[in-house]
Amino acid sequence: MSTEKNKRSQKGKVAGYLIEKSNLVKLVIFTGLFSLVFVNLYKPFSSDRWIDISSTQYFLYSCVIVFIGIAVIAVSRYLMNLFVRRYSLNNIEYAIWVVLELVILSGFYTLYVLWIRSDLEFWSIEDAVIAFRDININTFLVVFFPYLISWLYFAYDDKNKKIRELEKRGLVRNGPSVLHFNDEKGGQRLSVAFESVIYLESADNYIEINYLLQGKMEKFMLRNSMKRIELELTDTAIKRCHRSYMVNFEHVTSLHKDGDDFFLELDVPQTKRITVSKTYVQKATEAFTHFGRRKAISLHEVTYRDNA
Repeated sequence: MSTEKNKRSQKGKVAGYLIEKSNLVKLVIFTGLFSLVFVNLYKPFSSDRWIDISSTQYFLYSCVIVFIGIAVIAVSRYLMNLFVRRYSLNNIEYAIWVVLELVILSGFYTLYVLWIRSDLEFWSIEDAVIAFRDININTFLVVFFPYLISWLYFAYDDKNKKIRELEKRGLVRNGPSVLHFNDEKGGQRLSVAFESVIYLESADNYIEINYLLQGKMEKFMLRNSMKRIELELTDTAIKRCHRSYMVNFEHVTSLHKDGDDFFLELDVPQTKRITVSKTYVQKATEAFTHFGRRKAISLHEVTYRDNA
């Protein structure tokens, strides 16, 4: 019961990359730069006409305005960082936090506009409401786009980090999704999805490629040498385990000894056991440890040390 409750709470929890300290700093800096460019190019509310100033003076004024906004966002994100150190933050709470952030930001800008514009009364409720409404829209536009871009970038970067971490642990394939098999003259003869390739077997001057097609085992005869194919597949999970065999170790379920011989069992039904020659036992063991689905080795009656 508690496990299900934890799963539900984790499901609604805000993504870690959104509240990561370094990303909070990046968000503040990027929002500031974006806002400065936006204000000077777009000039919201025709703000360059509020007072008679030059382009240079307007730029300096905009720097002050943006600095105020960035200060508000920086304080908000600092408080968020302190909050998430002690408490969890879910998606709804994060959204509310961002909305309140925009409202407070709009409030500061409203005070600034009421102070600087001669056509508005500072203490007029009506003017304050009108100014706040317009400023809120433009504040949303100014902040929303850098926020959205930052969120997308953080999500993309987080995904890449996770993939790289899985690759280091050998849990994700780092190689081609489609294999192209060429004959001895370099002509492409077969293209097949990587995960569909089960094993390769040498037959005289040919290589028999055994692969899955719509759930059924198929064979393709390719005129080439096992040595050349092995070099072409160096960076994949298809490794040599015998003079006559190469196996996709992502389909290997066990490596075991039967009498004096070693064999690989595959996860494809009605597939024969693949012989592992003694000279390839160490390499096969390492490949299975790295690529094997179960990440465990079952050596019946003997261990690798005994064989060595």
